[in-house]
Amino acid sequence: WIIKKTKKNNLKERRKIKMKKTLVVLAHPDMENSRANKAFKEEAEKLSNVELYNIYEKYPDGKIDVEKELKLLSETGTLILQFPLFCFNCPSLLKEWIDTVFVSSLYSENKVLKGKKIGVAVTTGGIASRYDGTNGLTIKEVLKPFLLSIDYVEGIELPIYSLFGVKPDLSDEKIVESAKKYAEYIKNNLQD
Repeated sequence: WIIKKTKKNNLKERRKIKMKKTLVVLAHPDMENSRANKAFKEEAEKLSNVELYNIYEKYPDGKIDVEKELKLLSETGTLILQFPLFCFNCPSLLKEWIDTVFVSSLYSENKVLKGKKIGVAVTTGGIASRYDGTNGLTIKEVLKPFLLSIDYVEGIELPIYSLFGVKPDLSDEKIVESAKKYAEYIKNNLQD
């Protein structure tokens, strides 16, 4: 809850306004054996007003209930897409989720993603120098289709959160440190 000051008859009154939750869509096909995404999930679970939504658990058959998803998004203030980068793309179920839910949101009665903060949180096996532009593309360029999708649904693009070099041997300490920073990223981007 937040307290908002309003003017009414030249008097200040306080009223409670419920903040909309932040929805973190988790898209890792093997979360149990993940190191980084699992650590991110565990830190995000400690936050209030944040719902973690594992689409691989919700849709093991890959058949997405679009109406259910649109209702969930209508109750959401901020949306974060969290996933590992596989071959410079997201896991297949997240791609399906974006294709069906984002497009359907455009044609829903109230365009449920319009004006919502939408962020991308990604982990990579490759080290940071692979994504700094010197060897090809920057991480922002690799994730351009996601950023274009956010723009397409008239969302508000948040900065990308990324952790590089998870494989082969990023230390557990670095992963935990990044997971704590990820929780701060979520807190700093709650819907106003």
